[in-house]
Amino acid sequence: MSSTQARAFHAVATAGSFTGAAKALNVSQPTVTTQVKALEELYGVELFHRHARGVALTSTGHTLLDHLRHMYARQNEAIEYLEAIQGLRTGSLWLGAYGPCEVVEILAEFNRRYPGLDVSVRFANSATLEDELLNHNLDIAVFGCLKNRPEFHTVAYRWSRLAVIVAKSHPWARRKSIHLKELAGQRLIIRERRAEARRILEEALDGAGVSCTDVMEIGGREGVIAAVARNIGVGTICDEGFLPDQLVVKLRIVGSDSGTGVDIVCLTERKESRFIGAFLDVARELRTPHAD
Repeated sequence: MSSTQARAFHAVATAGSFTGAAKALNVSQPTVTTQVKALEELYGVELFHRHARGVALTSTGHTLLDHLRHMYARQNEAIEYLEAIQGLRTGSLWLGAYGPCEVVEILAEFNRRYPGLDVSVRFANSATLEDELLNHNLDIAVFGCLKNRPEFHTVAYRWSRLAVIVAKSHPWARRKSIHLKELAGQRLIIRERRAEARRILEEALDGAGVSCTDVMEIGGREGVIAAVARNIGVGTICDEGFLPDQLVVKLRIVGSDSGTGVDIVCLTERKESRFIGAFLDVARELRTPHAD
C-alpha cells in the first residue's frame, strides 16, 4: 500500500464520499477513485460499499481505518517531537569537564534558557575527554590546552593559572604567595598521568629548575584537594573554580604565568548541531576578556 493510496482511502472514509475526499485532498474525483480501486485490487479486498448517497465502510475498511488512524497519530507525534527538538524544548546533551567550575557556570545559564533539555555531566582528565569526544560518547567537553586539531572545534573560554594549595594547618596557610623553588622541600601531591594539570606543573618545575623527589600521585582534582586538606602534602590546581576554603588555602605562584587555557570543545563535524550550537553560544557570551 502506497502512501498515496492510504491517504486516498483515509480521505474517503473520513468524508463519506469520493467527492468530499477529492475536495479535502484538492485533487480530482477520478484520481481518488483510481487510488482506492487500485488498493482494493492490489489486495483483493472490498473497502467500501458504494451507493447513490455515497459510500459505507466494509468490515475490512473499518479495521484498516483504525490502523491508519493509529499510524497517522504516531506520525503526528513524531512531527511534534521533531518540532520540539527544533525549538530546543526537549532533547539530551552530554557534557564532560575536567572540573566543575566552568561547566557549571555555563550550564546554569544554559538551563535557564532551555529548561526542557536533559543534561548529563561527567568529570575526567583532559586526555580522557578527548577520547570520549572522538568516540561520540560526549557532545561537548570543557578542558584545557587542546592542541590545534582539525577534528575539534574550540571556543576559548578562560585562562587559568597554576596555583599552590595547602591545608589550613600547614605552616604556609597564612601566606598569600609562594615561589616554585620552595616546593623542593615539600611532599608534592600530583595528578595522574595524562592529566593536563600534571603536565603544566612538571613544565613549570622544569622551567624553574626545581626537582621534587617526594611525590604522591592521586587521581582527580578532588582527590588532590582531599589529600592536601589532610595535610599529606602540598598540591597544585590549574583553575580558579570552586575550592573548599574551609579545608585548603590557595597561594599565588610568584614569577610564574604557568597555567592553561580553558576551552569549550566539540567535534568540528557537529558544531552546527542545534543543542551543541546553543551551548557554544552561551559559552561565547560568558567567556572572560582574556579567553582569546
